[in-house]
Amino acid sequence: MILADVSVKRPVFTIVVMIAFVVVGILCYTNLTINDMPQVDLPYVTVTVTQGGASPNQLETNVTKKVEEAVGQISGVKHITSTMTEGVSNTTIEFSLDKSPDVAAQEVRDNIGAIRGELPKDIDDPIISKVDLSASPILSIAVSGTEETKELSQVVDDVIAKRLYTVKGVGAVNIHGDSKREIQIKLDQNKMAAYGLTVEEVINNLKSGNLEGTGGTVTDKSNEISLRIDGSVKKVEDFNNLLVAKRNGKEIRVHAIAEVIDGFKDADSLSMYQGKQAIGIDIVKQSGANTVEVADAVKKELSNLKAYIPRGVNVDIVRDNSESISDSVNEVMKSMLEGCILAIIVVFLFLNEWESTLISALSLPTSIISSFIALKVMNFSLNTMSLMALSLAIGLLIDDAIVVVENIVRHLHLGKTPFQAAKEATTEIGLAVLATTLAVVAVFLPTAMVNGIIGKFFIEFGLTVVFSMLFSLLVSFTLVPMMSSRILKTEKKHNKTFFGKSLNNFSRMFDKIAEKYSQFLSIVLHHRLITMVLATVLFAGCIGMISSLGIEFSSSTDNGEISINTGLDSGLSLEKAGQKARDIEGVIRQYSEVKSIYTTVQKEQASFFVKLSDKRERKDSAKIIASKMREDLKKIPGIELAINAVSNSGDIKDVVINIQGDNYDQLRRFALEAKRVMSQDPYARDVSISDKAGKPEAKLDIDRDKAADLGVDTSLAMGTLNTLFNGTIVGQYNSGKNKYDVRLSMEDQQRTSLDSLSGISVPGSNNQMVPLSQVTRKVLTTTPTALNRHDRTGQIEISANVSGMATGDFMNLYLKKFNHEMKVPAGITVEEGGMGADMQEGFIGLLIALGMGILFIFLIMAAQFESFIDPIAIMFSLPLALIGAIAALYATGSKIDFMALIGIIMLMGLVAKNAILLVDYAKQKLREGAGINKALIDAGRVRFRPILMTTLAMIFGMIPIATATGAGTEMRAPMAYAVIGGLISSTFLTLFIVPVVYSILNDFKVLFRKRMSVEANKQA
Repeated sequence: MILADVSVKRPVFTIVVMIAFVVVGILCYTNLTINDMPQVDLPYVTVTVTQGGASPNQLETNVTKKVEEAVGQISGVKHITSTMTEGVSNTTIEFSLDKSPDVAAQEVRDNIGAIRGELPKDIDDPIISKVDLSASPILSIAVSGTEETKELSQVVDDVIAKRLYTVKGVGAVNIHGDSKREIQIKLDQNKMAAYGLTVEEVINNLKSGNLEGTGGTVTDKSNEISLRIDGSVKKVEDFNNLLVAKRNGKEIRVHAIAEVIDGFKDADSLSMYQGKQAIGIDIVKQSGANTVEVADAVKKELSNLKAYIPRGVNVDIVRDNSESISDSVNEVMKSMLEGCILAIIVVFLFLNEWESTLISALSLPTSIISSFIALKVMNFSLNTMSLMALSLAIGLLIDDAIVVVENIVRHLHLGKTPFQAAKEATTEIGLAVLATTLAVVAVFLPTAMVNGIIGKFFIEFGLTVVFSMLFSLLVSFTLVPMMSSRILKTEKKHNKTFFGKSLNNFSRMFDKIAEKYSQFLSIVLHHRLITMVLATVLFAGCIGMISSLGIEFSSSTDNGEISINTGLDSGLSLEKAGQKARDIEGVIRQYSEVKSIYTTVQKEQASFFVKLSDKRERKDSAKIIASKMREDLKKIPGIELAINAVSNSGDIKDVVINIQGDNYDQLRRFALEAKRVMSQDPYARDVSISDKAGKPEAKLDIDRDKAADLGVDTSLAMGTLNTLFNGTIVGQYNSGKNKYDVRLSMEDQQRTSLDSLSGISVPGSNNQMVPLSQVTRKVLTTTPTALNRHDRTGQIEISANVSGMATGDFMNLYLKKFNHEMKVPAGITVEEGGMGADMQEGFIGLLIALGMGILFIFLIMAAQFESFIDPIAIMFSLPLALIGAIAALYATGSKIDFMALIGIIMLMGLVAKNAILLVDYAKQKLREGAGINKALIDAGRVRFRPILMTTLAMIFGMIPIATATGAGTEMRAPMAYAVIGGLISSTFLTLFIVPVVYSILNDFKVLFRKRMSVEANKQA
């Protein structure tokens, strides 16, 4: 083998190359970003349109449907999802994954611009933006203290927020529960009526009385002077003197009809921390920025800000996603280190020489560190997927070195010189090692090509394993033979110490086991039918167990956090919603495991982020505590609960089912019935639907005939009501540092009840004021608080958490129940919602990747053995891995999720590696003239040690992952269980099944050749 020959002959060159790889690898590692998940840029675009005071029904008709029609014409649109709440229409357009996000956003922008004239005139400009999956907050901060909210808001706006924006990597600083300064002009409707003033007249004069702008330029031959007109109000009290009208030659100014208040905007949310009112700040990092570095920089800046924050103001970090990321990274690194140490101990036990162990041990960090070069070149990050790939590869990376070193040691013991043994042993086993490594590459490479959104996340996982395996192969063909030729000795060592004697005894015991194995293999080869029947029975039993395991996307992890979302009754004031939130906090605070509670309250919902003590310090898991809280919180009336122990999948519910149709009344009836049915299931928790009871609404029906007779303009009437009750921005006030909105509305006492409508007049013909009650009829009704649409039809989501049953099984059960057992009205469809469809696509993609990997393994072995028959014997070993994998998952109470499936995919490569080593040596013996049974028995005896060494190294490398208790370990554990169980069963069975199948295939080949020979003789 050329690589081995060059490495052995030129050791300094080999060392220089390896040092270069390690140094560059370390440099690349230090420059890798650390995030929770791979950076994925998906072609999702959102269109947000706001229209003050518009109901969801009005927005659907006047805005949303027109937006959907416009963007639906763009090529590559996959799904369109819209949500309408009071005053806000939000439409998300999902494009096919081959569409560039930038191109998609620009095309949406162009199409929305083309229909801007068809949309209502009083909407704000549509906001069009790409969806960034990494734009969720990495830090949440609560600012509280003895100060009033107004003073706290000033500290947050003028000190904290401004400084945080300067931190490198911070993309946005979102503030909740603060008070925004606003200049308010409160009209007295009685005084307006007395002067005969209209709202429109007041608005126009206020706007014209507070203006500034450019007036052109004055130019002579040598200079140019800009002209600027400044008619803006300089002091807040000066708004009182603005002229709003003239009546009978008399000037009417603001102070005569209104009160000017230097106040604050009406709050739309509240924030509380530890029961005290607070202001919440969410830090969002820039796309692609290092989460841990940005979070550390923000925390450092907060520490520096203490000198500028008034005494009595507390700044607390209530949520820090970088901690879980750092803990998870450190836990994986710890598991990798422990796995390396255990794997090296296994090698030392088997080889019984520190020199050969040192060679194998050095190959491991060299391969891992070199892999960071490829990660940096590919612009990957250190995240859950790439680190999991490296932890998975620990046992794989040392495999190649173990096999090569073991073969070199065997040749040394045959009397060859170290130089000769290194070259010849590497050449002898080189093709087998190349085939086994390519078999693993063939298994993992297809995982990087999985379709769909899930596939985007698996690219880094699959390629990281591939890169690390290829570096391992390079190290095994260069560094390992070079060091073996310089370090290993021909003569066997005779250890006289107790430890040395113990190792010698272990080696002799292992040799006896190998001899016993070869003897038992001889018996098995004479009872092939019984052996195959037993293997078939075991495999059938394993398949039967799969249905009892259940399927889910990912195992929940205990991050010590609980998310509680509560829906509140429609029509509540913010103050009443805040009181309800305090009642809920009182229940939560009764649990001793609770460290802190951060609450965000809106009029119709409240969210609670509960931080628990470290999981090592408490008896119950976060999931159990959440379950107990659920039972206690159910006793509080008027709330709809959703409680999740926050894990790697976030705080979304386990199951979401979409019910779609154009008739909302029909949708609601069916959704309520579906909710009732699901709520009765003992496995269902927090069952809810996205449709809520209507919000009270007073509708003013205009009598068109009377309005026409009296000359009342309908649009003018609408504008008048909107200004008086909702407020209209009539300009801005420049304080010198900042600009603040100036809002015109009716004084608070005159807009507290529907009786206020009776005193409102609107202009009619001949400048006469017409009472609004003369041209309208008041109708009390309700309006939905929110409407949802999917692919241009109405939609209601029914969602639930699941306990005691696999989420996949629960989903399939209710899809079947809703579609077949319940009477679905015509025009209504029921389908899987949320991320379910994407997860299903990901599962199917992984299964296809598994099939492709198996096919590539067969093709690689066919190319190696120059036969399409011999690889069949190896392929029979693949199902054997499932027996132990399924049994291990069943024994540990795990379900089949993505991590377990990855472990099973990995097993295909591992099992193939062991079988390849066995068959490759058997073929060598056959070429030397040995009989089939003799060749297989010799192959078993010679390859027994390296097969068991690599298997145990892999098992011990996985044990730290299976037994770890740190951050994120629950997610990775099923993968380790599957690998360990599969390796145990496959190794034991492979050592017998592969020789049996190979001997059967050989019999068929001999029989076929005989028949061909007979036919040839007959023709001759």
